[in-house]
Amino acid sequence: MRIALLISIGLIALGGCSGHQTASPNHTIAAQDSQIRWSGRTQTLTDGAVRFGYPSVSANLNISGGALAVRAYSTKAQSYLAVSVDHQPPRRFELTTQPQLYPLVADDGQPHTVRLSHMSETWRGVITLQNFELSNGTLLAPPPAPARKLLVIGDSVTCGEGVHRPADHSCAKEARWTDPDNSYGMLLGQQLNAETQLVCYGGRGLTRSWDGNTRDAQAPQFFNQAVANSEAPAADLEAFVPDVILISLGTNDFSLGIGPLPPREHFVATYVKFVQRLLALYPNAEIALTEGAIVNDAADPKRPQKTVLREYIAATVKRVGSPRLRQILSEHHPGDQCDAHPTGPQHRAMARELLPQIQPLF
Repeated sequence: MRIALLISIGLIALGGCSGHQTASPNHTIAAQDSQIRWSGRTQTLTDGAVRFGYPSVSANLNISGGALAVRAYSTKAQSYLAVSVDHQPPRRFELTTQPQLYPLVADDGQPHTVRLSHMSETWRGVITLQNFELSNGTLLAPPPAPARKLLVIGDSVTCGEGVHRPADHSCAKEARWTDPDNSYGMLLGQQLNAETQLVCYGGRGLTRSWDGNTRDAQAPQFFNQAVANSEAPAADLEAFVPDVILISLGTNDFSLGIGPLPPREHFVATYVKFVQRLLALYPNAEIALTEGAIVNDAADPKRPQKTVLREYIAATVKRVGSPRLRQILSEHHPGDQCDAHPTGPQHRAMARELLPQIQPLF
């Protein structure tokens, strides 16, 4: 009897070493786990956590089944994440400033593909994702990234400010209106089957912010950062090598509330330097410059934003003189009666208008 018991114990022990993956009843998964595919710029921390601020940064993973949750927090209130399971419409949830565990997937015994995405931008709060918790399931190899790569650099429009506002909203702006996943850039990426990264910051421009501030980090500076703030390390600019770069800058530089439009030579020289750096950094990339959807001549005919900005962009392209650099034109989209930022339907129209100009560049 004792011999039979020992044999049974030995067989169980051998079975445990057989290499068969069994579902763990409760498994903590580091945010930096190799089987999680991150898309977008992130900062890795020594404790295994991941920080991010740019919009639409996402964690992409596959699970065999079980219940999945995430532990995360933000530096500010009113930061949002969204979870999409099996490519279904996403569910949003608001983070607090203290670490909390947020449920993502209920245990239904089925495998699932999960995308967890940042629905805010840096100035609204920097997110720290500490870990995932998976009960009764196994983390599988992540979903593959599309081969094509699109990088979109811009301001609040590129970041998706105002995309998610309801049709019957009051004029009091709300943090939950931001929806970068349905911004024109991410929509373009979906239509082009391209992995898309947004490197953008609301209120910033090429040479100055919306209020004329030149001390803020503008696009040529925050482009270098993993998280767009002074505390973040430099980004690994070779981690994501774009095939196409779309840049929409100038709306804040040309803000009519500042006063005169930007001086031509300073603006053009700054743009030339920035573009030349991108051309050198990504020697196979095509770059397109556009004026964006907000600037227009009707707001102040004596200061025709759209016409002047288009002329500055044309001068930039001519001065650089590269066959990999071109100007593309944007239609004006006026937002609504309360907010000049384009609405969700207007972002969809912007993507449709830009698609035939961007598609040939791949």
